[in-house]
Amino acid sequence: MLRDRGNIKWQGFFMTEHVKLLWDMEEEYLKTARPLLDEGQIEDLERLLAESLQEKVLLKITIWKKGYNTTRIGTVTKIDRYAKKVIIQDEWDAEIRLNFYDIVDVKVK
Repeated sequence: MLRDRGNIKWQGFFMTEHVKLLWDMEEEYLKTARPLLDEGQIEDLERLLAESLQEKVLLKITIWKKGYNTTRIGTVTKIDRYAKKVIIQDEWDAEIRLNFYDIVDVKVK
């Protein structure tokens, strides 16, 4: 009975530098460009954040940081206009500080 080694036999052809380069290329490929928001979209973001601050509405906030989008869910507890930060409290009562310029989308959950 003939036993094939499968992918193990091909591993010897890849040098560690080559593998690192492939991982770096894949990571760079998965990054997204920062979305540009117009004035209307920024006003909608500010309105929803202020509404959540007053009425404790649960929001789904999308943040862009270093090429990747992440999502946070919570209610706004404070808006610091001077430091340009939004402080939210998530579902597990953790306090999260977000830069206003990193926020790219806000939706009511």
